[in-house]
Amino acid sequence: MGDSAHLKRIALLHLGRIHDETPALRARLARRGIASELVPLPPLAADALAVAGGADSPDWGRFDLVSVRDCRGSHHHGDFLPRIRALAQHLEALGVPLANPLPVIEAGHAKNAYLPRLGREGVALIPSRWLPQGWCGSLAELLDAAGWQEAVLKPAVGSLGWRTYRVRRDGAHLAITAADGSRPAAAGAVDAWLAALTRDGEVCLQSFLPAVCRDGEFSAVMLGGRFSHAVAKTVAAGGWIAHEGFGGTNTQREASATERQWAASIEAHLRRRFGVLPYARIDGIRDGAGDLLLLECELVIPRLFLAEGEACDRYAEALLGPASTRMA
Repeated sequence: MGDSAHLKRIALLHLGRIHDETPALRARLARRGIASELVPLPPLAADALAVAGGADSPDWGRFDLVSVRDCRGSHHHGDFLPRIRALAQHLEALGVPLANPLPVIEAGHAKNAYLPRLGREGVALIPSRWLPQGWCGSLAELLDAAGWQEAVLKPAVGSLGWRTYRVRRDGAHLAITAADGSRPAAAGAVDAWLAALTRDGEVCLQSFLPAVCRDGEFSAVMLGGRFSHAVAKTVAAGGWIAHEGFGGTNTQREASATERQWAASIEAHLRRRFGVLPYARIDGIRDGAGDLLLLECELVIPRLFLAEGEACDRYAEALLGPASTRMA
């Protein structure tokens, strides 16, 4: 596929839930004469080619493009990447491209697969420490070594504030607060709680930036390798995480020339590694000096704030364009 004029049918993979932006996208595609179909991500089979062998499996060869962006909740599916790899192998044999090339999905699904590399390439990240799966030790000693009074703990694979916690010093102890305000660990049992958390996978310990409570997060949406729009994500009163699921708001904002350049410079790093991507959401938080530090790049299953940015048509163009199949 090299020309969007040849596209007739797109498969939108999902895991039971879709983005609230997707119905509007499907309507836009239909107006262009392009059918879209919501297709469950197939279960993992012993034989990769068996992905298409079941009686209920779709005929993948009738699709011109397959998108993974609606696979919401993938962090709850430990076999998500093996399932995608198996399907990608079958699609490659059929000549059907993924809108997100497999290397993008593999690297973008886990924060530890792309953030440390961006840091080594000179991108200014929020200061972080990565705790490997099975890590055991003292959280207080980690904070002391880093020189942090507060931090955020979150899994390398996750979204929607899942297993995301704020760590604060409370006298001689550490206080742990979940995104929903609950307290998951008693003051004297923090290290055992953290050891249990790392049993399921790598965990990121990240310096807490107080500016998030005042300024929220800045999100730049790139479509087809170009800046599309920006959104300010605020924190609810008394909260600390910028997410609408925890009382925050998302509002379109005019990005300054400096903010656009910040996003473009990070996109350039991604482009050198992956080629031009159909979409990317680049999130940052300001440090004490007011400079944006990269929080994360959402490359696989992001909300793109298409309604806020009036960008549904731009997204459709990016999804259908030749850039969706190019690799560097």
